[in-house]
Amino acid sequence: MSDEKYQSAAILADNYIEVILSTSPELLVADITESDEEGVQDAARRLAIFRASLVEELLDQPLVEYGSSDDDEEEEEDDEQN
Repeated sequence: MSDEKYQSAAILADNYIEVILSTSPELLVADITESDEEGVQDAARRLAIFRASLVEELLDQPLVEYGSSDDDEEEEEDDEQN
């Protein structure tokens, strides 16, 4: 496993988690406003485990290199034709 692939998977996982937390946080964490310190730590631990599992699963998927796009490939093809 390359560091680049791991970083791409981690970035993708973080972005996915950010979207969930900003739209429907109850899907990942319970309401912790009235929790004690142990409850907050437990929620954080579960979220970290979810993130690690998500990264591992994403590593098994074909990932586009971070920062590449179809536009870059089209520009390269145009340059080769000229």
